Order: sequence, then C-alpha cells, then structure tokens
Amino acid sequence: MREYKIYLIREPLSIEFYGREHKIYQLINEYYHASIELRNIIDKQIQFITEPIPLFELHTLIRKSNPHQIYFHEETGEYILELPDGAKAQLKIYPQEIVLYADGTLESETIFFELLRKYRSTFIAIDMKGERFGWLRPIAYQKYI
Repeated sequence: MREYKIYLIREPLSIEFYGREHKIYQLINEYYHASIELRNIIDKQIQFITEPIPLFELHTLIRKSNPHQIYFHEETGEYILELPDGAKAQLKIYPQEIVLYADGTLESETIFFELLRKYRSTFIAIDMKGERFGWLRPIAYQKYI
C-alpha cells in the first residue's frame, strides 16, 4: 500500500522551492524521525512553508466534480474510491495535511491527484516509504523573447 502526505505550500515559497523539492522532503522526513523537542521546532518550520488546507472548499470541490463515484463516509470524514480493476484509494483531509492511501494500479491515486491539482497549483505529494515526492502541478515559467 502506498501512502502519500500532501501539503499545500505557500505560493511565494512554492516558486522558491521549485526544483528543490528534496528540501521539503528532507524536512518532512526529519520530522517523522526526530525527538519530541526537535519535532516542535520542525513543526514550526513546516507550518511556515505550508498553509492550512481549505477544508470546506476542498470538500465542496470533491463532491461537485465526482467523476468516478468517490464515496464520502460521514463517520470518518474520508473519501473512498474503488475502481472495477480492484484498485482502491482513500483520502483523509486534515487541517494541515492530506493523507492518501492507495493500493493497486496508479489510476486510483491519480484521480485524487487530478482533483487536487485542478484546485491549487502548490500541492506537493510525498511518499515517505517509497522516498518519492513531487508537485501535483509543476510550475510553468513564462518564456520571454
């Protein structure tokens, strides 16, 4: 099972960290392996570079643009997607991060990534176990002639 931590990076900092996503990954990775005292310091750094997840707007977006029958469980506050090929994905939205669990083909997680990508361009997804990370929508620089 794949697990992604998804953060909403502040707009000006996302431009600065473009091409240096590994720095964000290192910070998040340190947080999960640090002592309690160091965690408090790293947590402040994470809060500085991220912005809170707009819960209401995101819930509204997912419910309105529900292309693949994503089920919402009121009791747990999570979204579940099951595809005919057996692939599954589960999305949990918290005030500071989004957690996505996926199993099976990559299509199940891609559907959630696409929804988030359309909403904001500064989401970064981090797969801690697979040591992979990247922007859901890379920043496009304008070319001047």
